[in-house]
Amino acid sequence: MRIVFLLARADEPGDASRAVLTRAGHLAARHDVEVVSVFRTRDRPAPALDAGVPLRHLVDRTGPVPVPLRPTALTDRARQQLAAVPGALVDPILEPDFDALTDTELTLALRTLDADVLVTASPALPGPAADHAPAGVVRIHEEHGAGDGAWPARVGECDAVVVRTEGARRRLAEALGAGLRGPAAVPRLAAIPYPAPAGFRPRSSRTTRTAVVAGPLTRAGHAVTAFASASADAPGWRLRVFGDGPELPRLRRQVAELALYERVELLGLSPHMAQEWAKASFAVLPSTCGEVLEAYAAGVPAVAYDGAGGPAEVVRDGIDGLLVPPGDGAALAGAMARLMADDAELLHRLGAGARAGTGRFAAEAVTRGWEELCAELVAVPAAVRAERAARHRVPVARGR
Repeated sequence: MRIVFLLARADEPGDASRAVLTRAGHLAARHDVEVVSVFRTRDRPAPALDAGVPLRHLVDRTGPVPVPLRPTALTDRARQQLAAVPGALVDPILEPDFDALTDTELTLALRTLDADVLVTASPALPGPAADHAPAGVVRIHEEHGAGDGAWPARVGECDAVVVRTEGARRRLAEALGAGLRGPAAVPRLAAIPYPAPAGFRPRSSRTTRTAVVAGPLTRAGHAVTAFASASADAPGWRLRVFGDGPELPRLRRQVAELALYERVELLGLSPHMAQEWAKASFAVLPSTCGEVLEAYAAGVPAVAYDGAGGPAEVVRDGIDGLLVPPGDGAALAGAMARLMADDAELLHRLGAGARAGTGRFAAEAVTRGWEELCAELVAVPAAVRAERAARHRVPVARGR
């Protein structure tokens, strides 16, 4: 099969892009795979992409003026004029960087697509794929959210939607009004998790007296507050926070107000998280399943909120981590205090469970799930798929 993954920004760090690029590499061992990124945003190669997988960018946004990355007769002035016109292809709330130039390049790329399967991996892209991809191409949308927020418009027109967990699959089925129908449902709903990191990963000794927060910082403030309480009776412990974004100034003020200068480190983004996880004793409030699996690969257990979707569907309470009620700061501090206690038996037992638990997400099984889904859909005649999809051309407003 020829499989093309389409995402808005392949160059940016984060769970979603890393998972897509890693999966492309696994599938490339047995299939013809290409990754297409609407934007090029960094000069360095995309992280996590196998050297044997071609990566094609459509528009270069590393300079002051967007530049199409295909041979074109457009002058600098023409490009500037197109870039000044708001895009009409996607919802600007989802993709504010789209303009008339981007619309032109993406439309052309989709209309000339040579693929058996197109996987859209950004929420703004199912609509353009439905409108402009060749009729015979199987369209799959990969949704990286937990299923408790807004679903991308027009996902119902895809041949399949892949989510990370069974909980997210049930929520999408309800949002689409599809119930839990069988394989004939349109779109086909499949739960295929992110793969656990493959190859050698450094292991944690869990003796460093270090807790780590990594990824989106939306809940990092909760972790800092809980750490201030839990560490009062745990001398020598520190909290290391990896991530960037608009929450950073607020976190700095919070650390100052709690007088935690010497115990809480705000370290920004790191390209070497495998090594950083190996220095950690446990993870605090991972925001995504991918972060949990990165920690688990190093034998690092997690303390997480027990909410719908996301890490709560990976962390097994008392086996490889601890789950606490969503937003319960006292319970979060209590769980952290348990792992920071002088008796390290619980910490090491959960860490061993974390390392062993990565087998549930082995790359081979995850790749096989994608292969089987693609093969199943490709085998359905294009006319049958088109007739089924036509019945679902209604935007989905919100998952529940």
